[in-house]
Amino acid sequence: MLRWLPLRTTLVIGALAAVALAGLTLGLLQMVAGNARDLALVRSQADAAVLSSKIASLPPGYSVEEREAEVLTMIAARALQATDGGRCDSGERTRALFLYRMADGTTRGTPRLVWPGGSGEVRFSVPAGVACQHARATAVGVIEDLGGGRSFLSARIYSPDPRLVTRAYLLAGGVAIAFLALASLLAWALMRGWRTRLDRFNALLDRADRSGFSERAEEDDDQPEFRSLARHLNALLARSEDMIGGMRRLHRHVAHDLRGPVMVARRHLEALGAKAPGEPLIGETDAKLVTVDKRCRMLLGIIDAEVSRGAGTDIVDPAARVRQLIDDMFVYLGDDKDLDFDLDAQQGQVRVPGDLFDRMIENILGNAVKFATPETMVRCRVERDGDEMRITVENDGPGIEPSKIDRIFEPGYSSGGADSHGLGLAFVKTVSLRAGGNVQASNIAHGFRIAISLPAVKEEARA
Repeated sequence: MLRWLPLRTTLVIGALAAVALAGLTLGLLQMVAGNARDLALVRSQADAAVLSSKIASLPPGYSVEEREAEVLTMIAARALQATDGGRCDSGERTRALFLYRMADGTTRGTPRLVWPGGSGEVRFSVPAGVACQHARATAVGVIEDLGGGRSFLSARIYSPDPRLVTRAYLLAGGVAIAFLALASLLAWALMRGWRTRLDRFNALLDRADRSGFSERAEEDDDQPEFRSLARHLNALLARSEDMIGGMRRLHRHVAHDLRGPVMVARRHLEALGAKAPGEPLIGETDAKLVTVDKRCRMLLGIIDAEVSRGAGTDIVDPAARVRQLIDDMFVYLGDDKDLDFDLDAQQGQVRVPGDLFDRMIENILGNAVKFATPETMVRCRVERDGDEMRITVENDGPGIEPSKIDRIFEPGYSSGGADSHGLGLAFVKTVSLRAGGNVQASNIAHGFRIAISLPAVKEEARA
């Protein structure tokens, strides 16, 4: 354990360096901000003193309306001057803000500036767009009471001097670099061999799903922490291998127990049909058993997709598979509704069990045909999008209520009536997730879309 002491010391030094750097930086920035705030307050007080002097020098013979008109003229002139006549081209950082509040509570002065609460010295936020500000800022100033419910605000927007901020950051950066250099030097001596060990663990986990969790990590490492990690990892792999094996055995038993009685019952019905030809109950019962058998096969397909090893060993060309399924099957299935099929396909490959891929595409094409409006078109698109291949199927149909779209991938959920078993799209989602991809559904104008995304096989992997 003593061999790990330098690492822990390094971590402590790094943590102390981060705390010291944060404290130093915050202290310096607070000092710079305080300096800018005090300067802005002094300038706003000077502006208020000048304006108060001009108001006091107005002729005593002026009426209240005349005095208020003169004050409004002064306020408007100073507010306009503060924004360079509205051009905002002076580069001034501590721009002046002026507001005059009349007896009825209305204000005049800097456009879009809201009267702040309080009295005397005030500090308030200035929204973006006020007084040439591109972002929210802070201002300080004073409110002078003129009597009769009238008062005026003189304030300045303040921001730290960029030169002082730069110096603060440079000083903090220098301290940080010194601490980081020391911590890096101490850590480098210990971490040279870790990369190789961790890479071996990561490679083992990357292969685990494809290998059926049968590989194990070496436990003879000279570092006790890595030996402990290897033991825990091997225990997890062993447990996963046992669980996957149990699921495969369960799959075989379920396949026999589910489909066996159905097949026996159908043979008995065939025998009864031969003895009582034309009996309608026999035909209806057989149709029900066909539906049950179809549901069993779909359930077994989902289980098969769940227990399949990794993303599969087949490299599939989605464009070719979709085109073949349309030509061999769905062109004829769409004849009942007089449907047309349009395929726009780009070349690419994915890694997924071929039979599961075909059944997945059959399910979404079958749904598109089933819910399509007669005499419309089913549109299929296979395209490369970065590191993914996307298979999209769209139809012109009724769509689905938005609140129920996420539920269509749940096993057993169906919106297709009594002849639907609610497992087709659940199977699609299972296969796509096991292959490292995903599936999404959405309503479109006059129809519905299902899009499957699967990781594309890289060029070097194909070779």
